[in-house]
Amino acid sequence: MSSPSTLKPAWTYRPGPDIAFDAPAGLRAAQRMAKQAALTGVAAARAGIREIDVEQVVHTSLYEQGVQGIWTITNVGLGENTRVCFPTQGPGERAAAEQDVLMVDVHPITAEGFWGDCTRCAIVGDYPEATQALRDLERLHYETLALCRPGMPANELFGLSHQRLTQEGFILLDLLGNIGHSLTAGAAYTHGFIDAGNATPMWGAWAIEPFAQRGEVAVKVEDLVWFGREKCEIL
Repeated sequence: MSSPSTLKPAWTYRPGPDIAFDAPAGLRAAQRMAKQAALTGVAAARAGIREIDVEQVVHTSLYEQGVQGIWTITNVGLGENTRVCFPTQGPGERAAAEQDVLMVDVHPITAEGFWGDCTRCAIVGDYPEATQALRDLERLHYETLALCRPGMPANELFGLSHQRLTQEGFILLDLLGNIGHSLTAGAAYTHGFIDAGNATPMWGAWAIEPFAQRGEVAVKVEDLVWFGREKCEIL
């Protein structure tokens, strides 16, 4: 796959109230690719499968969809490895236990240079505590997405999300203390993270990805939101 530096920015990006009403078609395509690959990866969840096996499943899905490259590693975590989702921790030989959580975070680049970003989890075996934790985190995630509005400060969205996570017994695991980041033309993080200290108005594409632990279970879910001129849309 190609490196991000070999691809030109995908669209002219001007953050602010004159942002496009709707997300670029290429960004939509990139996120469809990311979602499909992430879902294909978690569909492989079963006892005994290794992280590197899941990575191969994900990359096969990306190749079949015509991916050009990835902008950061594909994160695959099982067991205790679900507690860290960071570019320094790639998939390894760890195999799924009879009761386990599988986490997959995918970052494709399309042939046109658009970037996607999606995380999904699956539960291995009969693991009620994990099943409930994932269900609850997904519910809180979509509650947060429903609160998004064009131009809102990133730290406001963080506060609303973090309050609900805390109320339901979750501890935020992100190593940088955020629930997401900006995603611009051929670059991530240009406008910072969705954290307590970033008052940047949110326009354009932002990845929202609560990553949290309750009890012994760590789970994460991620979607892209387009903060358009008049409305927000989950891509």
